[in-house]
Amino acid sequence: MSDGGREDGMGDGGAASESGNGSPGPAEQEFDFIATMNKVKDKPCALNRIEIVGDERTKRQVIERELEVVRSAETLEDLMQSLSDAVEELNALDIFKTVDAVIDAGPDHLPNTADVTVTVEEKSGYGLHTGLYVQGSETTAEVSGSIKNFFGYAEEFDLTMSQGNAFSPKTRSGRYTLSWQDNRFLGTKSQLRAQVFRTTSSFLNFSSYSENKTGLGADWVSPGGAHKLGYELAWRELFCGRESNNASREVLQQAGHNLKSSLKHVAMADSREVAGALVSRGAAIQATTELGGIGLDPNMFRFFREEVEVVAERPVPILSGLETALELRLKAGVLLPWGKGCFDKPTYIGDRFFLGGTGDLRGFWIKGAGPTGKCRGAGDNEEADAAEVRPSTSSEGRQRDALGGDVMFSALAALNFEVPFAPALKQAGIHAHVYGNAGNCVGLPGYGRQALASCARELKEKTRASFGVGLVWSSPIGKLEANYCRVAKAFAHDKWRNGFHFGFSTSNLDFQH
Repeated sequence: MSDGGREDGMGDGGAASESGNGSPGPAEQEFDFIATMNKVKDKPCALNRIEIVGDERTKRQVIERELEVVRSAETLEDLMQSLSDAVEELNALDIFKTVDAVIDAGPDHLPNTADVTVTVEEKSGYGLHTGLYVQGSETTAEVSGSIKNFFGYAEEFDLTMSQGNAFSPKTRSGRYTLSWQDNRFLGTKSQLRAQVFRTTSSFLNFSSYSENKTGLGADWVSPGGAHKLGYELAWRELFCGRESNNASREVLQQAGHNLKSSLKHVAMADSREVAGALVSRGAAIQATTELGGIGLDPNMFRFFREEVEVVAERPVPILSGLETALELRLKAGVLLPWGKGCFDKPTYIGDRFFLGGTGDLRGFWIKGAGPTGKCRGAGDNEEADAAEVRPSTSSEGRQRDALGGDVMFSALAALNFEVPFAPALKQAGIHAHVYGNAGNCVGLPGYGRQALASCARELKEKTRASFGVGLVWSSPIGKLEANYCRVAKAFAHDKWRNGFHFGFSTSNLDFQH
């Protein structure tokens, strides 16, 4: 870079010369970039102009928006740092293959200035993704196609089609979504996503019903992702189909159509930091608040739903030479109806909380713990059936429908540790754990003191519990676990089994090393 008082880094007599002992002169010495930068980094340096090369499809204002921070630089060091940050933000848009920036000296008649040239190479903009996922007893195939930066504003259009249990028409599910996303909403670092969707969800194996949902929604995500605010308007249809002959009375009462109009807010705070290849240190919390029933339709389910999840992890020096950490995790939720005569009808089963499975209560089958309703034709010996607490298999004939609850909690205490003598497992991100689980979910009969006391008593007295040991792989899309489980406490109609369980779970609070 040149300016009015250029420093060339050479002493007096800048011409190359040989010293008396034959050592190289200053001009022949290796150039020391760090030493030179230390001399000039604090010198005044203002931006003269920015030249952008390679923006064939991208609107120039999109690139200039990210480079705006460079214009405020006052020194060479400020210029280099702000330009580095701008290049990082341009790469984060995910519409360029490469982004290169070069700083040159400004014109001779404008000393202490610099010219910046930014060269971008755009991506094709078209993407196709396929995947096969297994969660619980359901296998889902997904195909997703995306078009990025079609109009040049770094926007993204996405069409996703997924099919679950495609070879089992009875329990087939699917989701079809067309969405648009702006990663720099109104020129800020917040995101806006709008979508239309159609979903079919099958719960025939758990609760004797399926649900179709058609609607639209929008989500706004704050810079950094700490807050997410969304709205959903959907037409829901609950139907039992051929299962109506066996569905419980509680499920049949909810069959039909209803309109959902809700606002949802998700807040998350995470102070965890990496404390090793497998463990972290700190805590994180996520709170999801949803207010449903916004509108004039008197038949809408009006509800307030709150779910909070907290996780804390701390390294503990128990096993010498092995990474070890104590993990505590608590999840709790409440579903409260509101409006005139809110307790005249039960809450909607699709809004309730369910318990069981790898994500919250190991040793129990998915939706295997909590309130149930007797299926029709399941037999009349209800008293003998209610008194029996026994394990069950996933293929065992279902006699009752899982109904879910309005109040829920689940807790986990686990000692996570590196598998001894298995460095390959550590390198793959696999660790072992010894854990204990507890949880329960119950219905809420009312807001009165007696109803609340009854709910709290049942929540305490009918808490389920399990413990075990296993292996955990924290993959990029969730946790895959292989556990040996022992159920310490269960109740009549629960679905559980001692022995080996394999499962997959996802949580926004799963820490990625």
